Amino acid sequence: MKTTDSEKAWLRRINGKQSEGEDKPSGSGSLKRKQAAPEDKERQKGNGFKDIAGMNELKERITEGFINVLKNKECAKAYGIQPPSMLFYGPAGCGKTFFAERMAEELGIHFMKIVPDDLACTWVHGTQEKIGKVFKEAEEKGPTLLFFDEFDAMVSKRTGNESNQHYDSEVNEFLCMLNNAQERGVYVLAATNHPERIDKAVLRTGRIDEMVYIDMPDQEARKSLFSLTLSKLPADAEIDTERLATLTDGYNCSDISYIVQSAARKMFNATIKAPDQGYQKISQKLLEEIISTKSPSVSRKDLREYERVRSELSPKDKGFKPSSIGFK
Repeated sequence: MKTTDSEKAWLRRINGKQSEGEDKPSGSGSLKRKQAAPEDKERQKGNGFKDIAGMNELKERITEGFINVLKNKECAKAYGIQPPSMLFYGPAGCGKTFFAERMAEELGIHFMKIVPDDLACTWVHGTQEKIGKVFKEAEEKGPTLLFFDEFDAMVSKRTGNESNQHYDSEVNEFLCMLNNAQERGVYVLAATNHPERIDKAVLRTGRIDEMVYIDMPDQEARKSLFSLTLSKLPADAEIDTERLATLTDGYNCSDISYIVQSAARKMFNATIKAPDQGYQKISQKLLEEIISTKSPSVSRKDLREYERVRSELSPKDKGFKPSSIGFK
């Protein structure tokens, strides 16, 4: 049967897709399945810092160190300055990744978010190649904010053991790529809950210039977060966010978001069971009941360990306690 032009075009598209997804052989002859591409956005769109309540010191530091420099390049060049590479570290669930994403919106430049799985590869030297490609793409599309999440998993301490030589080589590749990346239009931002696991050579000035400790939310922070999240949901007007903040001492931002979401799910199910009564409202009583069954995800022991690590890595850094951090 004769193949039509449209069928030929369709076959070309299918064959092209298959060739793009072909597995690449490893040094041992095994096959590596194609992995998802890292998050890559030409320009991160959104409200930027307007979606963050509080963290004013950190916002000011980013504005002075990044935004002002990039928006006043000639003046910055005269003073010989470049935006610093930075590492956000501290307890889990305190807004490190969220802040990085809002920062990209505020900057309005090309944004790439890389997680460990984006660099994972089973074939020999595959991860090294991927690291190089990430920085090359960031440079080609620069200026780029290149954000590495869970950074400790990518640049763990080198052991020097022969059995771990390929891991050490990956860290070495990162060291080369990080060296003065700003001069190539690549502005590196990273986040981790475990900075103590990162190879010390990575944290050297010129690779990671500044380390910023993001602390647990305090009373005002928790109150603000309850207010922000409940303001967009069917909720009683008389909810006492001050009391809720007191009851959640030691809870991080993710814990508080989960508490509100749990209450929202309960009221959602109550509403669909009796749709004629309208939206059922989230109440103070319901929120307190959920708090009583939910323990903080970061223990006191964990917090003491974070403070110990902080005192070793950046003893002069006062940190940035999110006095009223909130995610809209």
